[in-house]
Amino acid sequence: MAKSYLQSWKKAKDRFEKATGKKKPDPKSRFGKLFSKISSTGLEGALKSYDAATTVKDAQKHARAFQTAAGNYIPTLDAAGKAARQDGDAVYAEACADMVAALSKISADVVTDLERFDDLPKNIDGYFKSPYWFKLLQKQAKKEYSLENVELYDLILRRKLSKEDASRKAYEEYVDPKAPKEVNIRSATLKACRQAAAQGKWASIPWDDVSFDLGLNLSDTIGRLQSAVAAGEM
Repeated sequence: MAKSYLQSWKKAKDRFEKATGKKKPDPKSRFGKLFSKISSTGLEGALKSYDAATTVKDAQKHARAFQTAAGNYIPTLDAAGKAARQDGDAVYAEACADMVAALSKISADVVTDLERFDDLPKNIDGYFKSPYWFKLLQKQAKKEYSLENVELYDLILRRKLSKEDASRKAYEEYVDPKAPKEVNIRSATLKACRQAAAQGKWASIPWDDVSFDLGLNLSDTIGRLQSAVAAGEM
């Protein structure tokens, strides 16, 4: 099931009200004193429509509406927080800052979330290169207690293990018999890794072979992830 960004915003408002005992600052009109306050920020309407969108066209439309509304409202929060700090009300000022942070996070998350309207990644690497699908893959792997496969595959894919020290640390964390996050790889691959480690040749550890083995493990996880997505469980 797709995340509800409207609920994320409502939670941010609830935190503000619980911390301050007051409603969020009224949005200021762009038309001066004649309309010094306006009744709505437009945030809830945009997020409600975004959450309900079923096509990329509609999602993009409502995402833009939210980005505009957030951009218009953040200056109000900044001004309210600054005034509160000058008045010595640190609680109110911090609550305003928290709402700004919440809006910024929702904005970033919505941009990533738009990827759910794209086609499924065509290969395993695609799940790692897409922020949206990578997040879901991590969630599925965590549920299956196999997050170590995702973590190590990601390190190998991003070429993070080319240096001796990084390779040693990854071996000790994921491959060594006493590794806290030991991965399941073929015996031949494991033997080659242990030989390199025993000789202190950390840069010689066959990480490409490890990546191949991890890919086999991840194929099963991705298959279950795709089923969960199709069933609306993700």
